[in-house]
Amino acid sequence: MNNDEAILTELRRISAWADIQRKVTKWSLIFVAVFIPAMIIIGILVERRVTTELESVVSEETPDWYDVDGSIRKCDLDKAIQIGEKLITKTPLYPEAHRRLAGAYLAAGSLEKARQHYAEAFRLFPSEENERALAAIERRMKAEPLQAGATDGSQPIRSATNAASSAAGSRR
Repeated sequence: MNNDEAILTELRRISAWADIQRKVTKWSLIFVAVFIPAMIIIGILVERRVTTELESVVSEETPDWYDVDGSIRKCDLDKAIQIGEKLITKTPLYPEAHRRLAGAYLAAGSLEKARQHYAEAFRLFPSEENERALAAIERRMKAEPLQAGATDGSQPIRSATNAASSAAGSRR
């Protein structure tokens, strides 16, 4: 009998341990079932709030001179000139603005407009850099008379390139 009581005692202890394990498992699953959806909901709400704040910041953004430089690098010269002209009306006494807008006009092939803005930049801030830029554009204007395909002075580089490529094509 002593042996049976020891076995019964051991079985009761194992049963109590199993009951505790079932309770721990049950409460762990309940916690996970509540915690994970709560975290998902909080994450969605935070994402919506951040997205709304970012959209409001982006919509209020106004173009600046870095956008002009970026548009020139992307070869969107019309956009660069448009932004530059809009900004130059706000800050007409800013020599760097005239220099950047002149660069956009130069890239677009409008030498006369580029010269005007380089001259204005030099007038507002007579530095060596502005003087060299103005002198270079004036030398270029003297060296490059208007070509037959570009009577308005636009795109002289493309006209020269097209003429050279057609001449090379006729040699073949």
